[in-house]
This record gives sequence, C-alpha cells and structure tokens, in this order.
Amino acid sequence: MNKVLITGGTGFLGSHIISRIIDEVDSITVATTDIRQNTTLKKLGVDLNKINLVKGDVRDFDFLRLLFNEYEFDTVFHLGALSEVKKCQPDPKLAFETNVMGTVNILEACRIYDVKAVAVSSSDKAYGSGQVPYLEDYAMDGKGIYEVSKSCTDLIARSYYSNYGVPVVVTRCSNLYGGADMNMSRIIPNTIRLALLGQSPTIWKGSEESTREFLYVEDAVDGYLSLIENIEKTKGEAFNIGSGEIVTIGKLVEMILSKMASHPYLSINYEEKDFPEISHQYLDSNKIKDYTGWTPKTKLDKGLEYCIKGYIDIL
Repeated sequence: MNKVLITGGTGFLGSHIISRIIDEVDSITVATTDIRQNTTLKKLGVDLNKINLVKGDVRDFDFLRLLFNEYEFDTVFHLGALSEVKKCQPDPKLAFETNVMGTVNILEACRIYDVKAVAVSSSDKAYGSGQVPYLEDYAMDGKGIYEVSKSCTDLIARSYYSNYGVPVVVTRCSNLYGGADMNMSRIIPNTIRLALLGQSPTIWKGSEESTREFLYVEDAVDGYLSLIENIEKTKGEAFNIGSGEIVTIGKLVEMILSKMASHPYLSINYEEKDFPEISHQYLDSNKIKDYTGWTPKTKLDKGLEYCIKGYIDIL
C-alpha cells in the first residue's frame, strides 16, 4: 500500500483511515464532490498539505480516468456514497447514479489500471430485513432505495473479481460512531450535540425498540486495514464488521444522556418518519476474525465516553 485513493475521504470513516495511514504511505489522494470547511478530516487535525485533495465526482468516468492515470494508485478505498436514507428515498435517480454507477466507474478504473487492492464499502443495510444476525452468505435483499443501492454495490463489486480478477474486498459494517463525526443526521453525534445545547434528543416514532449494532470507528479502521493487508486471502469475499454489541435505539439514547450532565432533565422527542426503516439489524462477524484475526477492541460504554469528551472539545 503506497499510492492510495480514498473516495469520500473527507467523511467520517475516510478521515480516520487517512489519519491512521498518512505517515505510512507514499501518497494519499482524496476525491470528493464537496471540499467543505467543517469536516472530520479537519477536526482530526490532519495536515491537508500531506494529501492530494481533488474535487470530482465518481459519476464522472472521464474524471476518474484522468485521476488514475496521473496518480497510478495501487490501493483504493471506495467509501464515497450518498449514505443517508433520508436523502436517498426522495431521489432514487441520484442515489443509484452515485452509489451504483459510481461504484461501477471506480471498479472499471481499477480494472483498467491494474490496482492491487480495492476495498468497497457496502453496508449491513444491503441484507434488507432478513433474519438476524446477518451472515455473509445471506442474499442481498434490500427494499428501500438506500438498501437496494448497497445490495447492488455489493454484488457488482464481487462480480468484478469473479469476471475480471479485480482484487476487491467488500465490507459490510454495522453503524459507525466515534470522534469528530460531523454528520449530525446520525443518532449518536446528534444526541450528544443536542444534549450539550440543553435540547431534547429526537427518536423517530416506533424506532425506540429497534435494535442496532454500533462499531467504534477506530475498530472499523482496523478491520479495513486487516482486509487490505491480507488481500490475497480476502479478495472476492464480503465481510461483516461489527462490535457484537446489540442495543435498542431507546436504550442507546438513555446511555448517552446518563453520561452527560444534562441527564435526567432532558426528555426525548418522538417524531414521525417518512422513510422505510428495518427494525432489527446486527451482524455475525466471525468470518473476518477467521480470515484476518481482527476483533473489535472498544466497548460501546467506553466508546460513548470517548465521543462525549471529543464533542465537548470541538462543538
């Protein structure tokens, strides 16, 4: 791993991967559609002079060809996507163009330019509403727009290995959380933000009993790097990456509030939702442990404490 491309690299997971590897590789290029000021990359204090920050869109294959030709990548982390269910549902064309055709474009460039290792980010949402815990050999059965886009991404990525030998590994992470996540549409950072402001957190009506699995972002970085480092063993495969800790949304919010000075003075607001949501989602992550030896290190209780401390410093 010497010349690295990260799509969506100014986002939460991408920024943490960059922070981890920046002093260990020859170059890092970040392709992003929006070079914003308030990003995780900047909140982590990453020296932007050490990376190639390029504005461009994965939907633009000509842009990608020029990018690959110029930088001669050997490793690609494809994390860029329209990742919010609430944004995908009202605009399926944009969701599929970005998440599906964007993935096709990245993989086609990797095929043409003979990249040595490619990690493609799928999601636990790609399984749809099947039996839990999800196993890697379960069908990709998304129903909502975002879920379907990830089901397609997953299948397309592995087809590039099956048909062309592109060394691609697919990741299916559970919900990520951790330091400097600036996407306040996610429940953990937004609950912390609202509590710090003395405002009541919000839960979608009916979601309080939904079960989810949350994975600390540094553990996710460990998982990604373990898959890339073992690419000869992992290529062509998909891997669940989860913490093994299952919690209801209601209990999660209560855990956060209990760790903050505002508890128990804040009540929880319940709002109607206008998008589909799967009630129960969590993973069996034994496969990645068997292939690479990866295991999660951070328990949810401790991870939330890290988050709260971090947001007190940056919000």
